[in-house]
Amino acid sequence: MTSEIVVMNQRAIALAADSAVTLLDSGKIIVRNDQKKLFNLAEGLPVGVMFFGVADLMGHPWDVLIGDYRARATPTAMRQLGDYADSLFAHLESLEGFFPPSRHKDEYKRLLASVHRFIFRYAYYLQETGVEGPDEAILERAIEHVWKRYQAYPDGRPRPDLACFPPGFAAVVERDYNDAICDITGYSFSAFSLALEARKRLRDIALWCVVKDLFLEDITGLVFGGYSDEPYPGTVTYTVSAVIDGHIKRARSEQTAIDGDMHAAISLYADSEASYAFLRGVDVDLEARIYGVFQAAAGELVDNVIGRFGDIDPAQRESIRREAQAELVPQAVETSYEAINAYQQKTCTDPVLAVIEISTRNDLAETAHDLVDLNILKKRITAQNPTVGGAIDVAVISRDTGFTWWKRQGA
Repeated sequence: MTSEIVVMNQRAIALAADSAVTLLDSGKIIVRNDQKKLFNLAEGLPVGVMFFGVADLMGHPWDVLIGDYRARATPTAMRQLGDYADSLFAHLESLEGFFPPSRHKDEYKRLLASVHRFIFRYAYYLQETGVEGPDEAILERAIEHVWKRYQAYPDGRPRPDLACFPPGFAAVVERDYNDAICDITGYSFSAFSLALEARKRLRDIALWCVVKDLFLEDITGLVFGGYSDEPYPGTVTYTVSAVIDGHIKRARSEQTAIDGDMHAAISLYADSEASYAFLRGVDVDLEARIYGVFQAAAGELVDNVIGRFGDIDPAQRESIRREAQAELVPQAVETSYEAINAYQQKTCTDPVLAVIEISTRNDLAETAHDLVDLNILKKRITAQNPTVGGAIDVAVISRDTGFTWWKRQGA
């Protein structure tokens, strides 16, 4: 795992990353503390890039891929920060020596197999949360859930195809990777007597896992931070997972920019729970647990109150219960969330941002470094696997001085 932090104001932006990388060897977790994850994207340009998550793309380490770009590409100043990302991706997609066509099918199999693992994990989650029935029925329910997620966002909006692939690319996948689809699907599900409809769903998933704007597979996050034509710094983050037929599956996942209204910002990436707790006043898992317990308690309270009604028509009782559970409980929970969030923002986050707003470049670097170090400390004193650790690289980028190292491994 990784902890990476970005701290910025109207004067500069600081990027910090730890150096731990986690490897699996015969089921054992091995952690190395010598991984470089933060780079100047190109010499002379005011842009840095960090990676977190999976440390390679199609077997090639990200530090090697970025190093190749730095050595061979000659980008000039660009209008938008995302243009620098596009330049990197275009360079990588031209590297047939790194991503030869002879390995494309294996890469697709790896992607599809990781989605199948997600389906099985979700089926296990259903069993653990009390869903009953035969294994096949629960597995079919998990398949249906994933099938629906590929079609729409949680708010119901249709999920589009990714812009990184040519129009109609699903048909190309179906034509060129049919044998791989059959092989991996058969390997994953041959032990189960699934209904025909579920198998059709798996066929759809085999195509959509490539082209749809959803990443259920193992991913890398790429954070680009620095300056473009805008007067103030910003960041743009991409999710990257695989090379399919020479195209890198990717999507822009987050963007933050300092401007006349937003004078300071802190962004947390990967395994940065301790930093989150410091900035929000509560551990992220505890926060989710509190909200979940409150929502369940509110729903149970409604059922108990309505159950104490006197003589009332059963149909009317049920109508009131459904309305309360569908409308009143969500409204009460949302109101509570908003009140708690406002308190956290006012008492925990805003005071920190007020200091960040007036910080010098050196202050920004120290803050980014210390926020990463906070996550290292948590891993150490709670006896967790030291998946965040090692030396911390820190770079500061400003309009007048460009990219400069504040702290660097080996320096």
